[in-house]
Amino acid sequence: MILPTAPQPDPAVAEARAALSDRTPIVMVVGRAGTGKSHFIRSLVEADPQYPQAVLAPTGLAAMNIGGQTVHSFFGFPPRPLIGLQEKPHWFFQRTARAISRLIVDEVSMLRADVLDAMDQHLKVARKSSRPFGGVQMLLVGDFYQLPPVVRGEEGQLLEDAGYSTPYAFSAHCLRDAPIAAVQLTEVHRQTNQDFIALLSSIRESRGVEEAVTILNTVCLDRSLPKRPVLLCATNAVADRYNANGLASLETAAARYTGAFEGEPPKSQGDRFPAPMELVLKRGARVIFTQNDPADRWVNGSLGTVKSLDDELIVVVLDAGGEVDVERATWPQARWTWNAKENRMEVKEEFKYVQFPLAPAWALTIHKAQGMTLDSVEIDLGRGAFAPGQAYVALSRARSMETLRLTRPLSPRDVQVDPAIADGLARLGI
Repeated sequence: MILPTAPQPDPAVAEARAALSDRTPIVMVVGRAGTGKSHFIRSLVEADPQYPQAVLAPTGLAAMNIGGQTVHSFFGFPPRPLIGLQEKPHWFFQRTARAISRLIVDEVSMLRADVLDAMDQHLKVARKSSRPFGGVQMLLVGDFYQLPPVVRGEEGQLLEDAGYSTPYAFSAHCLRDAPIAAVQLTEVHRQTNQDFIALLSSIRESRGVEEAVTILNTVCLDRSLPKRPVLLCATNAVADRYNANGLASLETAAARYTGAFEGEPPKSQGDRFPAPMELVLKRGARVIFTQNDPADRWVNGSLGTVKSLDDELIVVVLDAGGEVDVERATWPQARWTWNAKENRMEVKEEFKYVQFPLAPAWALTIHKAQGMTLDSVEIDLGRGAFAPGQAYVALSRARSMETLRLTRPLSPRDVQVDPAIADGLARLGI
């Protein structure tokens, strides 16, 4: 009897763990969509919950998805460009900074270079150390080929004047001479077809784009799909219009569910929550789950149709089969602090966001779909992708080419890849 061979772990994961164990000052873990970057972070935290470390992300939505805190909140940074930041860290941050051993930053592709330099400066001052990041080990995780940092108005010129070659984190001054272990995850878990994985790689890195686009247009344009897809689009306006039209087409009564907060609500309540603050649904509405179920009945990205609605319960028929009772879920916004009495780091919840873990699923923005795996995907780029990485993020949500449809032909112009990314990663040895 021949036993099946167990899947071999990605050797890059072991390499990254070894670098962390060796106390390498800066460990950067990059990898394409679906290589298990978030799983790697969660496994580190779960393996040793008492270890003095904090999990951060550049945006509120990314932080809540990983159960972490925003970089600005943790450091107490003001909401403005942080070029040449000279403010002294506040005492609350200093107390925590002196006790922490590691900072984990997820979605590092969206972290601007000036913010990383400000993090370095704040930690050096708080810990009274000239070592990189004041001696705190940094684990930077993400994919620079996905969504880039936000640069508004004149900020690009400000960054250039301050000597930043790009706004990406790898252009931060603090990384120039710092000891860095750069590791690339290569084992793709989301897709299994090697031809599709290779095609996505071409789109991601802008290699052989014309051939890749031709294949996608030949196979995926206006095709029928075995399951009803969720449409991915570039802007909120387009997604809202699709969802409003989908809801209006249903003659059943509407139910409105308003999100709430447990604890101190956030000062800013912008577009940063995993489920809509005002969730309006009807029987027959298409929905997507926005959180993994602790009981493993669904995952973040599962699709379904609403069967019934009640004040405290929504019944959804899953596309994958079966129906589930859905109750309100919580997303904690964490704050890492030092407990001097017990001499340890602890996670305190600033607040919990409470809402049903659902969103209308006729359409989603590409930005909100980042991190999701979708069983059936339709892509509408409208007049074209307007940011580097958008086309790649959208296409790589699909499990396979068989579950992907295009509303219009892709053009090579839709595949925007910033050439500075390859140069920046090459300097890091990736």
